Amino acid sequence: MQTKTALITGITGQDGSLLAKHLINLGYRIIAPTRKNPDKSNLNNLGIIDSSLIEFLIYKQFSDFEAIIAQHKPTEIYHFAAMSHVGQSHKNPAVVFDVNCNWTLELLASVIKHSPNSKFFFASSCEIYRNDLPSPVREEDEKRPNNPYGISKLSAHQMVDYYRHVKGLFACNGILFNHESELRPASFVSKKICSNVARLVKSGGKPLTLGNIEAKKDWGYAPDYIKIIHEIMQQNNAQNFNVSTNKLHSVKDMVNAAFSALNYEISWQGEGIKTHAINSAGDTVVSINEKYFRPLDNRFLRGDNSKIKQFMQNHTQTPFTQWVKSMTLSEYKLLN
Repeated sequence: MQTKTALITGITGQDGSLLAKHLINLGYRIIAPTRKNPDKSNLNNLGIIDSSLIEFLIYKQFSDFEAIIAQHKPTEIYHFAAMSHVGQSHKNPAVVFDVNCNWTLELLASVIKHSPNSKFFFASSCEIYRNDLPSPVREEDEKRPNNPYGISKLSAHQMVDYYRHVKGLFACNGILFNHESELRPASFVSKKICSNVARLVKSGGKPLTLGNIEAKKDWGYAPDYIKIIHEIMQQNNAQNFNVSTNKLHSVKDMVNAAFSALNYEISWQGEGIKTHAINSAGDTVVSINEKYFRPLDNRFLRGDNSKIKQFMQNHTQTPFTQWVKSMTLSEYKLLN
């Protein structure tokens, strides 16, 4: 059997590095374009940074990918690289659109021109859906994003559909709902919660400060999603899929699960912005600050994942409390 080759953009990020490890375990050869001197800590943490199956290439601009695709003609292309912080997208929408949409378009054009038999996966986002849709949302439900990140993702998503329907490319969108792992950077609330809970249990200190703890998200575990993404690319026909859990959990649920993972008892006191959590000694360990509230904290979007269950053999989801525990224990072990 001929070895498959996968090109992964954004290989140093959470999803790219997890996918690389999964594909290496399956015997793939990986083409890994990166900027000069990238942070490879995720690949190092996963134990694959020195794998002979990964070929790192340096690129300077989007157009460099045409030559990369022409030379390697990968079996599968996974496009994860993006500007992915929703809040920061408001500050520079032109750059966000250029990276998230125009880069995707350049990749698609290069594939059609040089490697039309390659399969193409785009990491779309639940941010493309209309804000006030009743959940759970389905793949065909109305798309109407209200932030530059979501707009850029929807534009790229629609270009993927165009290249599938009009150009005949095997091109599919994975509409990814929130998914976390031990590799999340500090700017994500999941990492903030798990790392601060570990610190508080280990050595105490200032409370964990959060915004709207009643905000709810369809939260999944990234290693589960990576397996689903790979299976999406093994289908006979390219399609779009929600990659979600169809379950909602609040920020407060995550805080409770994190403390519970370390057998540390807390109790909640107060109401509204005066809500806080105390430990058995009466010390405040969680507090609320209005500056962390976001305009769409009440967007309780839940993804219908029935299509995944219909088409995928490997759609098992790690329970919420289990992966929060894994993340928290990982942070705890990092402390001296």
